[in-house]
Amino acid sequence: MKRPVFLALAISLFSCQKSTEKLPTDLSTLAATQAATTRYLPALNGADETTAFQSLIDQSSSGDQIIVQAGNHYFKSTVHINKSGLYIAGEHSTTAPTNYMRKAPTSSGSGVSVLDVDAGVINTNIDWIYIDGGNLPEPCMRVFGNYTKIYNSHFRNSGNTGLLLHQANNLWVEGVKCYYNYMCGISQSGCSDNDIINSQLYENGAEGLTIDVFSHNCNVSNIWIYKNNTGSRGVGGIGIDASNGAQIHDCTIDLTNGHGIRFQNNLNVVDDGCQIYNNTITNNTGCAISERHPALVTNFGQWGNTFAGNGTNGICTED
Repeated sequence: MKRPVFLALAISLFSCQKSTEKLPTDLSTLAATQAATTRYLPALNGADETTAFQSLIDQSSSGDQIIVQAGNHYFKSTVHINKSGLYIAGEHSTTAPTNYMRKAPTSSGSGVSVLDVDAGVINTNIDWIYIDGGNLPEPCMRVFGNYTKIYNSHFRNSGNTGLLLHQANNLWVEGVKCYYNYMCGISQSGCSDNDIINSQLYENGAEGLTIDVFSHNCNVSNIWIYKNNTGSRGVGGIGIDASNGAQIHDCTIDLTNGHGIRFQNNLNVVDDGCQIYNNTITNNTGCAISERHPALVTNFGQWGNTFAGNGTNGICTED
């Protein structure tokens, strides 16, 4: 049982203690020592759970946990993570989520994202969440808040992109799977210093991953990028545009309908200092690495890559 703050303070004031011992200086210090609260979202297997999930977030404070329980959860509107420091996890087996968060059509049929990490929110932790976009518009999940960490989660069947990272910095994405999305598996815009590692991005209609629009210093490591651009809506397995300092290494990029990696350069802004190394890039219909407007690709390095079975092995350029 939690000890009420006023009782804890009273005990500290009146217990026998040496005069040299220091008392807490404010009540917030005492409150921070209290155990976090865990709240649960039960599966209703049909009814809209947007309000119920939002209510759990609204009741929570930094350090609290919300557990999405096993079963089917349906959402007609977006749930906003609008508080910092929350831990949101889904029930799961040893290998996969068993909570199935499903996007349901709205009355207008326009669709929404299921889950947003709002701008200004920091230190959100997401673990073992499964979101099915129902092939409806908007991403499965959008991240606008810095220092978000996403682990072991699935984002699939979006009518747009599985996971959208927008003007969000210092993110950590690990162990995720993004697949069967109409557009990209993971798309970044205006981000910096994000790590995307140990994940799988496959059979998406456009790129498996984009590093776009001033998304600088992105570290991409040990990603399986397989059979992307199935709908010819993108440029390859990984697309880069107007972004500096990308590090792409120890990845497998295979069977892309298009280029393995392409510097797209639609914005006519340099991609400076990108390094691509120790990857296996095979069996893509286009080039292993393509540079569109190569004068915009500056201080680029590639080494230790394995190229085989591509339309063109190695680097090709396009004006």
